[in-house]
Amino acid sequence: MRDISFKTRERSVPPISGGIAALGYPLILVIVALGAGFRQGGDMSAFAATLAATVLFLIAAPTAWVMAFDFIDVTRFTVLAFGIVTSAPIWYVVGVALARRSPRWLDWLRRYTLACVLWTAGNLIAIGLIASLVT
Repeated sequence: MRDISFKTRERSVPPISGGIAALGYPLILVIVALGAGFRQGGDMSAFAATLAATVLFLIAAPTAWVMAFDFIDVTRFTVLAFGIVTSAPIWYVVGVALARRSPRWLDWLRRYTLACVLWTAGNLIAIGLIASLVT
């Protein structure tokens, strides 16, 4: 009976740190999206860059599409602020959930990378399917 221990197992990945670390990918995507040359003269390359930036922003902030309804008249800042404020908790919760299931940071990083790749691929496939239905 001496070998029984009622201590809780210590995890090396704190859930709060995992949640904060999970904000890295969407933050990088938002920074890249915002650096797409807003307020510059428009040629076809600027249009393509703006379109790519929009896709990146929608991957980083999946709740921003709510502002696309016709009855909501918003500015670009409102869309950006709403998307970031409402999507950050989603990414944080994903990071916390992965941290609770990961005994080491390497495991967390592997699972987080897989989740980001699957999320990005799923969004690109969905955008492609919607685009093929519209055209």
